[in-house]
Amino acid sequence: MPELNAFILLAIIVVMVVMDSKLRIMPFLLLILATAAFTLSQGGSLPWTSKEFNTGFGQTIAAAGLAILAGAMVARLAEESGAATYWRKRWKGRGLSLIAAIAGLGGTPMGALAVLTPVLRAAGTDRTRLGLKASYAVNAAQGCLVPSPLPIAGLAILGGDWRWALGLGVLVAVPQMAVGVALARRSPMSEIDAPTVPPSRRAAPGLVLAGALLIALIIAQSLGQMPSEPLGGGNTREGLLGLGRPMILLLTGLIVAAITMGGFRRNGLSETGWAAQGGREALGIFLAVGAAGGFQMMLHNTGMAALISERVAALPPSLGIAIPFLVALASRLVQGSALTATITAAGMMQPLLAPLGLDSEAGRALAVIAIGTGAMAGPHLNDGYFWLSCHHAGLRAAQGLRWVTGGALAQGAMGLAVLAALAALV
Repeated sequence: MPELNAFILLAIIVVMVVMDSKLRIMPFLLLILATAAFTLSQGGSLPWTSKEFNTGFGQTIAAAGLAILAGAMVARLAEESGAATYWRKRWKGRGLSLIAAIAGLGGTPMGALAVLTPVLRAAGTDRTRLGLKASYAVNAAQGCLVPSPLPIAGLAILGGDWRWALGLGVLVAVPQMAVGVALARRSPMSEIDAPTVPPSRRAAPGLVLAGALLIALIIAQSLGQMPSEPLGGGNTREGLLGLGRPMILLLTGLIVAAITMGGFRRNGLSETGWAAQGGREALGIFLAVGAAGGFQMMLHNTGMAALISERVAALPPSLGIAIPFLVALASRLVQGSALTATITAAGMMQPLLAPLGLDSEAGRALAVIAIGTGAMAGPHLNDGYFWLSCHHAGLRAAQGLRWVTGGALAQGAMGLAVLAALAALV
């Protein structure tokens, strides 16, 4: 029974939160314990589950791990060179939500947050509010805006027009970003742990260049993922896809940062230098994100997310645009992956577009945006994106459920309200 399995998962999540709050067990170990506990609760085989876990761990590290290291290493170079100190005193984070939303157009939510690491270090000293503001902006962009991968995947399956999706998506994303800004302002304050380094005007432009380059590379990858191939197919498309791959992010971002911020002159890339310090600081979140990928793989292979999503899809058609939103949300909550939730929901919505009154160009675009919004509305402990958001904001799991998960749900509710209004007009 999928409902019973979902209840067991909920109980395991509660235990994880308690263990994190009371015992301070590292997230990496918590996720391994959760994987084993869920397997045993199903009467499953731990050796078989370990194979699934290893597969998910490896795939997640390949997709996001190097991007996390790239962001952390560039951020440490910026701190030690004085570039981050320079910008913190002058920039003060104005326009951060817009920058984060632009990064959110990139290949994955985790990749977007990862490349924002040096930007966040330069935006100010309030770690929690800046981290949440970035996470909320990425939520809105990933769920609603072309060319981010969730709307692109939905359009490919439902056959919609990306121009309709782009126009309507902006109308939905902007109110969600406004909700995110308001929530971030109400969140608790916490200071970043930054080294006391004098500001360097000479190194400051290097941080801007490295940060902009990382963001540009992941957006180029998203452009390559578009089925319509607006910039060309064949080798051009493969080249775009390759630009945002984690190894390219690591090499390009780190080399540019080292050249422009003096890393080569000060042994910044040595085994005990600045980049190595950044890598060591990121090790905990690196392992947690990988373990969340293993946990996700195990949950996905149980099939309970698809079964629960089918139950939601069978709700009365009178609910209209809420159906695709709820199907995607249910899938995301159960198995953790926003992209998998989008693909699952879009596949289920194909035969339901006409009964839901969405079988038109505008209707298909609204369905795609509803799916993306729902898929981004439920990050929690079974998702590496949740842990990376908590890491940036300096939050424990219980605080993350309130501010990361609760904030995403509030954004999703706003998005659904706007979608319902648009559906009544088009």
